[in-house]
Amino acid sequence: MELSIYSITFIENGKFYLYNSQTNFFSEISEELYKSLKNRTWQELPDSVVNQLKSRKIIVKTGYKYDYYNSQRLKFNVQKYNNTHLGLVIVPTTACNFDCPYCFEPKMNPKTVTTAIINNLRNFIKAFIDVKKIDLTWYGGEPLLAFNRIKTIHDMLTADGMPQIVSHSIVTNGYLFTEDVIQYFKEKNLGNIQITIDGSKEYHNTTRCLKAGRKPTFDVIMNNIERILRQMPETHLSIRVNIKKSIFTEYLHLLDYFIKKYPDNKKLSVYPGLIREETPDKKSLTCDCFSSEDVSELNQLIKEAGYDANIYPKRQHRGCMAQSLNSYIIGPEGELYKCWNDVSNPEMIIGNISSMEMNGSTRLLNFMTESLPFNSECRDCHAFPICDGGCAYYRLRNLKEGTCFPVCSSFKDLEKLKRALLNGIKPEQL
Repeated sequence: MELSIYSITFIENGKFYLYNSQTNFFSEISEELYKSLKNRTWQELPDSVVNQLKSRKIIVKTGYKYDYYNSQRLKFNVQKYNNTHLGLVIVPTTACNFDCPYCFEPKMNPKTVTTAIINNLRNFIKAFIDVKKIDLTWYGGEPLLAFNRIKTIHDMLTADGMPQIVSHSIVTNGYLFTEDVIQYFKEKNLGNIQITIDGSKEYHNTTRCLKAGRKPTFDVIMNNIERILRQMPETHLSIRVNIKKSIFTEYLHLLDYFIKKYPDNKKLSVYPGLIREETPDKKSLTCDCFSSEDVSELNQLIKEAGYDANIYPKRQHRGCMAQSLNSYIIGPEGELYKCWNDVSNPEMIIGNISSMEMNGSTRLLNFMTESLPFNSECRDCHAFPICDGGCAYYRLRNLKEGTCFPVCSSFKDLEKLKRALLNGIKPEQL
């Protein structure tokens, strides 16, 4: 037997601790057990203790230490080539009624989907002869500016002979979520809504204002949220709060507001959205941005402020639509993208729904083969089971452009992991 890659022992305030990231097992242990693990002398321990070490994956058979890594790699590859599911993020328009300063959408003439493109979309989907189910998301711009087009597309997607829509979501600024929109999506089994608010009313209205006259939007959005929660009780509503380090308190203000106003609503979640501002040379994030390496510290700040935060590590799902062969973002002119960050950038188009000839696209091939969270560093990392693999977009840029965007989990840092463990839950006893 040998100690698992994912087993960590440490001492804190005279106490001895053991953690395994594969099983997410955390325990306070005796000094005797601590020394046995450090000295690799567990064969001298009682059989009952050795059996527990085996069952918790603390120790594994010699030569089998990469089994978990390899099993996750296999599972990842099976899922990314699944041909029975089709992931569609549809951008009915790149137009937006807001004028947010941090928006990644280029300042160009907005486009809206036409009837001809909708017909091409139907043919595109039909070409996936093995697809049985569709995961559907509406995105923009602001998708509700093309609400009538959304209805037309949805009618097409739900016609006889089309695959079943098994998940249905929208990403919206929330300003146009009127009574008519609520009633429509209620009938269409909309499962998830994401609305972005930037914090307190005063701050939000300086960043997420209307293009027309820079009018405030906070009150309208909050009224719409209240109606959504009241009239669509089965739909999950996620409130994304855009934050940087300098405006972190804005998140706390909004979190406090929703906790107090809707204390028992299990379908409402409020989470921090990390604004990603790049340095002038486009090589890394600015120092004011929270990165993946800062997430544990961010959660610690939230908990220290008196709010619930997911501090304790958990096993993560890896991969995104950029790394899944049957997942596409479809722009209003039928153009195809693999990543949300690529939308409206002509250089990042991998094809068009009018043609299936896209397998030779360098962008597609790079995402499918080179942005994957599996390499020698990942294989030997103690945090591999509790890391989501990082952003494929930034991982690919690091590889191809020589940038240095952080993609690893904050738990790669042992001190941050220890703090999350000790402040997360009460450890078991072994």
